[in-house]
Amino acid sequence: MRPKKTQSRVCNTKRQLEELIMDITSHDLNLQMQQLIADYKKTGNDSYRLDAECLKAEFDSWWNDDEVLFEPTEL
Repeated sequence: MRPKKTQSRVCNTKRQLEELIMDITSHDLNLQMQQLIADYKKTGNDSYRLDAECLKAEFDSWWNDDEVLFEPTEL
């Protein structure tokens, strides 16, 4: 059996790189939120649901949909 080929994205500009980073981040956060919600449904433990909501809020604070720019908060 052959390994599945993965798609490659070439970034030639800063904007393309920012979009790639956000796509990867979004995908990872979605997986984490799905797992937290699944754990919440299995256990009824509300802390899993709250953690998923916090992840979503944190991600939303980084992304400006109006201008499609990555805007990390300053520490």
